[in-house]
Amino acid sequence: MRIATAFLLLTLVAGPALGQTAGDCTTGTAQNELDVNNVFARVFNTGSLFFGNATVSGDGYLVPQNTGRSPIFASGLWVGGLVGGTVRTAAARYDNFEFWPGPLGEDGRPVNPDDCSAYDRIYRVSRADIDDYENGGTPTADLAEWPVGLGAPTVDADGEPVEATSLDQTIDLEAGERPEINDADQALWWIMNDVGGDHESSGSQPLGIEVRVLAYAYDRPGYETSTFYDFGVTYRGDASVEDAYVGFFSDPDLGDPSDDYVGSDPARGLAFAYNADNSDNGGLNGGYGTPPPAVGYDILRSPEGPNDEPLGATSVTYFKNKFGAPTSDPSTKEGYYNHLRGLWKDGTPITVGGDGYMTGGDVTRYVFPADPPAFWSEFNVDGAGTSNLPGDRRFLISSGPVTLEPGEEQTFTVGILWALGNSNLDSVTALKALSDAIQADFDPSTAGEDGAPQTGFALAKAFPNPFAERTMLTVELAEAGHATVEVFDVLGRRVGVLLDGPVPAGAHSVTWTPEARLPSGVYLVRLRAGGATAATPVVLQR
Repeated sequence: MRIATAFLLLTLVAGPALGQTAGDCTTGTAQNELDVNNVFARVFNTGSLFFGNATVSGDGYLVPQNTGRSPIFASGLWVGGLVGGTVRTAAARYDNFEFWPGPLGEDGRPVNPDDCSAYDRIYRVSRADIDDYENGGTPTADLAEWPVGLGAPTVDADGEPVEATSLDQTIDLEAGERPEINDADQALWWIMNDVGGDHESSGSQPLGIEVRVLAYAYDRPGYETSTFYDFGVTYRGDASVEDAYVGFFSDPDLGDPSDDYVGSDPARGLAFAYNADNSDNGGLNGGYGTPPPAVGYDILRSPEGPNDEPLGATSVTYFKNKFGAPTSDPSTKEGYYNHLRGLWKDGTPITVGGDGYMTGGDVTRYVFPADPPAFWSEFNVDGAGTSNLPGDRRFLISSGPVTLEPGEEQTFTVGILWALGNSNLDSVTALKALSDAIQADFDPSTAGEDGAPQTGFALAKAFPNPFAERTMLTVELAEAGHATVEVFDVLGRRVGVLLDGPVPAGAHSVTWTPEARLPSGVYLVRLRAGGATAATPVVLQR
């Protein structure tokens, strides 16, 4: 399976000069939920994810959703940069909301600066909604009113993007137009801006951005415990934004938050939280018990850097629930921006060793990047096996810097992943294996220059799937060449080689008959050929 391209666009267009005057809008009240797979995720149009309105008790992100257990208390989008040499940020953290409903006009202000309520809505569509309509059913209100004019992604009957001609334009279902939801089984869409009100909590001027958000989930093997988020950000200014960063804040609260650790994986672009021991009990909604899971934020699309390669996660920082300390939560524009740049909130560099604050070690932008219990993880902060005191952690994963010019586009996508292994540390291993599988689906090497799947290169879904004894897959190559098809378990270990050698162009079938020693579970089949990669999950049920 290959997931259609997902993205965050940072677009600058001609607009007002350096100053953006804040409006007098009220905070948005809209909310909606992803619940198509084994995750319940409640979102808001305030820049916050999983925290808002009455959802303030760790009940906004539940995995598995029918258990009431939560790995994340709150999350949010942070954007920061320099305009005319001055720091500006838009950062959602708990109820310090810095986004309001609706788009910005050509003057860089909300369409109605004193009332954004006309856009206080989050639209929800599903693959089932679309199928039901195509089979003669009545469209849901959100499907029938899909807001093309506000930028909700839409394609025509030929699969080409539909261009908006007016703000109030809605989808033309009868003409064959359909929401473009990245081949997901369920999606939410909304639009917000950071100019609708004052940034009182941070002291920042508004950046002058409008944000289009697509949140989505897949109800298919290998994706039951993951959700994905695209943010389309349009900067309405006529001056360059220097040293711009985009980041995602998380207060993970993995079951009981008092025994949490955090870590990073720079190579994978992954920030994660896991349990400090093998038993998780307590917390607002009860702990996960034994064994506890791990949760991570995975950067799947990112802006290109100076070497024309994706920047990926350029920093992972963390902070503690400890009021007033330099290692505690930021609350000012300078603090937010320093964390986006991979520093502590007071501008001090992160240094290897201990808790990372002024340790005298080497400077880094990634906290605790080693596989626990190796050094430097929270299990081993001095190379001698000394552990940090576990506790309530927060982290930020970010990408940058980029210089944003009028008319320039950048891309960024984040997935939130959850994995359960045989122990607290095995859950980290399982999380990284899940990251590998999902990144293989989002791998741009399987796409052409326009982001579409590369013609003549594919790994078709397995059939049957799930299976008990054997399953068959189809490999398609545009050109003859060397190809490998391998199978990996959730720990990333290779457990089978189905193909390894020269293969003619065209379609070819391969069959996997697992060894008797392999247990039931999810496995990843991966095709590599000609520098491209494709992967698909398969489920063995003995």
